[in-house]
Amino acid sequence: MLLSSSSLCLFLVAPGAALTWRPMTMSADYAIVGCGVPGRGMGWFHGLQLVQGECPSGRLSDVVEPWFLGGGKDSPAGEAFQKGCQAVWEPAGVRFSATLDDCWQRGDDSSPKIALIAGRTADNPKLFRAAIDGGATHILLEKPGAPSVAELEAMASFAEERKVPVYMGFIKNIAEYVSKALSYATHDDLVTFVSLNDYTDATLGECFERNSEGMLKNMAIHELALAATYFGMRSDNLVRVDDVTGDLRTIGDYTDFASVEFTLINKEGARPHQSRPLRRRRLLGLVTAPDGSLIIKTDMVDDARPRGPTARTSTATSERCARAAIDGAFPEGVATIQTAIEALKLAEYLTPVLKDTLSKTTVPNVTADPVKP
Repeated sequence: MLLSSSSLCLFLVAPGAALTWRPMTMSADYAIVGCGVPGRGMGWFHGLQLVQGECPSGRLSDVVEPWFLGGGKDSPAGEAFQKGCQAVWEPAGVRFSATLDDCWQRGDDSSPKIALIAGRTADNPKLFRAAIDGGATHILLEKPGAPSVAELEAMASFAEERKVPVYMGFIKNIAEYVSKALSYATHDDLVTFVSLNDYTDATLGECFERNSEGMLKNMAIHELALAATYFGMRSDNLVRVDDVTGDLRTIGDYTDFASVEFTLINKEGARPHQSRPLRRRRLLGLVTAPDGSLIIKTDMVDDARPRGPTARTSTATSERCARAAIDGAFPEGVATIQTAIEALKLAEYLTPVLKDTLSKTTVPNVTADPVKP
């Protein structure tokens, strides 16, 4: 028998396998919520990679910037946003708005709609709900997710009720240096993760105010997520917090750590985890051998920003999440919102413990990078 059609399409499926069909051209439509300043905001990193085609399974549909397209538009940072993002990306077909009301209007109705929420932590709970109410089918939520455990748990419940998967932007969870650290570690090793940022004494005040939730909830939350993911550390199974040193300062209305170092040991026998989140120059990966020799040192942000390892890892996160959303799966290695809740619980437990310890001791200010490779 001859077919009237001039072409024939065959689907070959292994016995027992599920048949899944999707258009070859399908891509996930991203809306960056809280883009931030070019060169600084995590949303900007993601957005730039999307418009430059570095995420094959996703495209940037919308940028929602409540601050820079609202009350902060006349600030220097607002001008930088307009020149570096809006003026450059709008010609590429990206729509800019101050609210989530009109997102995803031009995409394929069948394509996943991912809200990548990268605004200030205090705004996240409101933006999270608005994104889901506005039609987001998936959420990629930047760390720490919310100012408190209670708020993050409420967000998780809301997303579960609406059947919206939530991916967390803990990019270190899929960073190459973490995989190397785990491959080198033995049962007796003390694996040290170091996070250094480029704040100086002159800029700590602005840092304390902008990240008012505190260092452990903001910058060091990456290391706490690693501790929860790979070392089984939880606030309800810790038995000791050892070797506490650091620099606790009060600047204006805020008391926070300029540096802090501590070791966590739990009752379930997991390897100890030592974290040194220090606000100095940008270095993310340090792994030492039991004899103290350096094994791995990784500068995650280099002179070629945004082409350094941080950019590559954030690109990998965007692509994994877009591909998984299209396939109806969960992205391999990407943290869940439950991981974020455990990390935030650790931060809420540890912050008063560390502050109390340091307030009773005299600790010199950190004036130089303590890492001596």
